[in-house]
Amino acid sequence: MREMLLQWLPLALSLLAIVVAWLMVRRERIARQALETKFAATELVLKNARQQQESLVKQFNELRAGTMGMSQKLGDMARHLEELADRQGELAMQDPDSRLYSRASKMVELGADVNELMRECDLPKAEAELLLRLQQMHHSRR
Repeated sequence: MREMLLQWLPLALSLLAIVVAWLMVRRERIARQALETKFAATELVLKNARQQQESLVKQFNELRAGTMGMSQKLGDMARHLEELADRQGELAMQDPDSRLYSRASKMVELGADVNELMRECDLPKAEAELLLRLQQMHHSRR
């Protein structure tokens, strides 16, 4: 019996080694498939991230170009506004009536009455009263 056991022992050990090797190979395949699936998912995430980055870079460049254009337009508008203010100042200096009304307006701010306006600025009574009322309305809004 011992001899029979010794004869069959190498065969049993070989079968056991084959079964263990087959189980390990199978386990390795399953692990490799899981890693390949994770790798494919990671590649997909990376591809999507790259596409999103490209889209964001495009949007950023468009916003930058738009901002630069707006900045230039605002600069142009500021220059135009300065030119208009200069012209308005020149026109105010050319019109003697305008200077008269400016003086009358300042007098109203300082507390002048209708008679004073009529006497100092050569204004008709109706215009002097109108200036006073406008000034009062202006102060009541504040």
